[in-house]
Amino acid sequence: MKASFRDFIAQNPNCKKYDGNPEAIHIFENILSKDDNIIAMIDATEADKPALSACIQEVENYYKNLPSPTFDLTDNFTKQALGRMVKTILEPFGYQPDTQKDMPKSCSAEFVTSATVYKYVGNATMRVVRKIEEINK
Repeated sequence: MKASFRDFIAQNPNCKKYDGNPEAIHIFENILSKDDNIIAMIDATEADKPALSACIQEVENYYKNLPSPTFDLTDNFTKQALGRMVKTILEPFGYQPDTQKDMPKSCSAEFVTSATVYKYVGNATMRVVRKIEEINK
């Protein structure tokens, strides 16, 4: 089963202040946890790039469109919480934090300048399945 926002709060008691925060929940559930974004974060990881680089623009665009954000990406603790969300999401796929790297310039990230690169360590309970199929016409 994919990780939930509850899992994030349970694994990170220091982030309890975000419990019930609609912006944090939206970022976790509607951006970071989207299948396409999880796959892109795993692909970024396999390319030795920060996992968050795969969807940071979507996160930052959401943040920039908030009238008065309560999940503030100019705050270092909030940026760390964002990284912890990624950790919670990638864990069921067998990935653990490895190193911290600068965001690639191609991401055009405004607020998050570095993030974690993960490594596959096994013990996965989820997997990405890709296959090629012929289209019958």
